[in-house]
Formats: sequence, structure tokens, C-alpha cells
Amino acid sequence: MKRKFNPAEFVKDVGNDLVNEFAKARKATTPDLIGDAMEEPIRARLEQILPKGIAVGSGCVIDSFGGTSRQMDVVLYEKEQCSVFCINNSATTTYYPCEGVLAVGEVKSRIGKNDLANGFEKIKSVKSLQRHFESVGTGQHSEQIGRPYGDHGSATAYSFDLHNSNIGDIFSFVVAEESSIQILPYKTGSSISGYYVENLEALGNDVHCPDMLVFLDGNILTPVTIDTENRLSASYAPTRSRQVLTHGILPKHSESPFGELIQAIWHRYQNGLTAHIPLRKYLHYNTQTEPRSNWTAFVHFDPESQDLGNNIRTPTEHLNYQRTLYTKGMIQQ
Repeated sequence: MKRKFNPAEFVKDVGNDLVNEFAKARKATTPDLIGDAMEEPIRARLEQILPKGIAVGSGCVIDSFGGTSRQMDVVLYEKEQCSVFCINNSATTTYYPCEGVLAVGEVKSRIGKNDLANGFEKIKSVKSLQRHFESVGTGQHSEQIGRPYGDHGSATAYSFDLHNSNIGDIFSFVVAEESSIQILPYKTGSSISGYYVENLEALGNDVHCPDMLVFLDGNILTPVTIDTENRLSASYAPTRSRQVLTHGILPKHSESPFGELIQAIWHRYQNGLTAHIPLRKYLHYNTQTEPRSNWTAFVHFDPESQDLGNNIRTPTEHLNYQRTLYTKGMIQQ
């Protein structure tokens, strides 16, 4: 019997369990049913391990400017802050304001050329949405005001440069059991790395790309920064100031790929920023007032004087006044 509990080993075992769950899912009879059977254990495990302030669902992400993403397999959102608009309790018709969404993910059985392209397009549909950040300053010197995830923001706010940082972006990932083609070499069209580059070039904007590709069989692929000596170094942070910066795609073997996904999401939850959810922008209605006197309800109206201006009474005065009218016989009981 072990005397110490090892969280890292536990999460590693969870990743291995997911591989078994994927194998069971493939016994379903249609592609849609197989996909549903794979997505559910991923969502359940994420919700189990991530901080309790993060809720896990699926559906579409929206912004207050009228944008709507495609349907996402996994949506991680702020449990206490994020409004959820769900049609008939259906996961496929559930919509989340982007300011309350921490991360989105796609779940695949195996990733090949077409699966990777589909993941890129769906993630782009989320990352193209606009969070309703408040700004300070003007022009090139303007900065955005963000709040930490899980914080109502009543007293805590941080300024940051949205155009030169990804700290205010939704995190994104694609997770699969394995790749259906080779991951390397880097610069050929027959590998995951090569198709990653092709999809990036097709988008023309790496802000809209997945932040992480996770293969549960033991591989991870992430973009990384290339330093001045052409060496791969820190994690890559895309910027809006330049559509594509020089960077590398780093495939690496991991003993616990699911554990590394948990760490990446948790890091964004602790260090990322989002905007206040502008509920008035989402729940905006056009209303009109009809200036018709016969539609107006008169409160505390004195029928003897017809003077609306001088006979507005407090509730207590109104009750006393009603008793007087009863006494005079002016109101029939």
C-alpha cells in the first residue's frame, strides 16, 4: 500500500483510461454516436480535475456583436459568471457568451489531414469572435481592461495590450487518441506537422490556430518561439499586430499528454484575462412607449379632484385614504 498520493500519476492514469474509453466508443454503430461516446468521457474527466469554478459543456460560443461559432465538442466556461442560453436543454443548441468562456476543444478518434483542417476551421470560428473589452488610451497607445477568470471584477482589473499578447484570448485544443499519419517530418505534406503549416498558411493568421494538439498515445504538438539563434525556446504567443510571426511547431513525446493539457488549461485560467460579460449587449431590446392616456395606469388617484400632480400618495397614505372613501360611501365593497 502506498503511503503518499501522487496527483501526477493519477492524471496519467486518467489519460490511459481515456484511451480505453475511446476503444469502447468505437463499438458504436455510427460516426455521430462514436463521436458522442468519445466526447463525454473527456468532458467528465476535465470537470473532475479542473478547478470547480470551471464548468464543462458543449455547444456554440457567441459574442455581443452578433458572431456565432460552430458547434464545439468541449466548452470550458466560468461556472459562476457565464450565462448559458440553452434551447430545449440540448447540448448542440447551447450558446455561451465568449467573455465567460475559458477554452474550447475538439475531440477526434484519430487525426489525419481532413480532421486537422476541420479542427482548425472550428477553432477559428471561436477565436474570430470579439470580446467586449473596455479600452483606455487611443491609437497605438490604447490598452484593454481585463479581469481574471472567476473574478466578478468589481475591484480587480488589469490593463494589457490585446494586439501584442494572447493573454486575453480563448485557449483552444484538439485531442485525439492518436494520429492516423506520421507526425514528422516537419516540412512535408504527408505529416501532421506539415499539414499544420499548410493550415496556418491558409488561415493567414496564427491567432486563430489551435494552441495545442494532444494525442493520448503519448504525443503533443505545440507552436513554440524561435530565438535569434534559431533555437526553439518558450511557448509561442501569437499577436494581432502581425498576422504570423516566425515560430516553430514542436512535436514531443509525453508520458502524460492529458496531464499536460490539464496544466495548459489551468495556466490560462490562473494567468489569462477576459472582459466583463456585457449582459445588456446580449439582451438588447428595442422598446417603444405609447403616449396614450387611456393606456396609463394611475396610481393613488383622487377621484374628487382629478389632480394627478398633487395626489400621489405613499402606500400608507393611500390605505388611509381608501378607508375614508369607504366611510363616505364613495367606494362600493
